[in-house]
Amino acid sequence: MADETPAARRRRWLTIGEIVGVLALVISAASLWDSHQDRAETRAEAAARAKAPSKALLLTARAEDEGRSLAIASPDSGRIIQTQTVIFPSPLAVDKAETVGNPHIEAGWFADALHSAAHVENGRGRLPVVIVTDYIDDGTRRTDTALYDIGYRWRSRLLQADVPALEGLTLVARGVKSPQAAVDARWKRLHPGT
Repeated sequence: MADETPAARRRRWLTIGEIVGVLALVISAASLWDSHQDRAETRAEAAARAKAPSKALLLTARAEDEGRSLAIASPDSGRIIQTQTVIFPSPLAVDKAETVGNPHIEAGWFADALHSAAHVENGRGRLPVVIVTDYIDDGTRRTDTALYDIGYRWRSRLLQADVPALEGLTLVARGVKSPQAAVDARWKRLHPGT
C-alpha cells in the first residue's frame, strides 16, 4: 500500500455522490418503515375500537304534543340513532312500527287497541314494547335490542273515546333474544286479566 500512487488512492475513496446516494437510500428505508408502522397502528386501533364492548345504549324519551308522541333520543351525543323498530304485545294485534332518522313513538299507533285491551278509567298504566335500535357509536354501526315500558295515563275527551297520553320510557331489560316472546311475557305480567 505504501507504493500506491495518488490516483489509485483516490479511486478507493467513496465520492461525495456515492455517499449522498447511500444516505438517501437509508433515509428512504427509514421513512418507509415509519409509514408502515403508522398504518399498522391505525389498523390496530380501528380493530380494537370495533371489538371493544361499547357502553350500553340507554334511550330517553320526552313527551310531546300533550302526550300524543314521545321523542326518543340517546343522552350520549356520540351515538346517532339511525333506525328503530318498535314491537308491540301480540294481544294488541298492532303491527310493528319503524322509524328512520326521527326516533319517536306515537300514541296513534296503538291507542285504539290499548283502549280495547287495557282501558282503566282515569288510570295510569305501562305498555311494554321492544325497541330495536340501529345506531352509530363513534363511527361503528351497532344494534341494541331492549325491552322498555311506555308510561301513559288515560286522557278523557268529551265526545270521543279516552286516549292514552304518553309520559315516558323506562328500561326493563337489555339484550332481548326473542323480542316478541319477551314483550308478550311482560304484557301478561302487567295485565294478567287480558
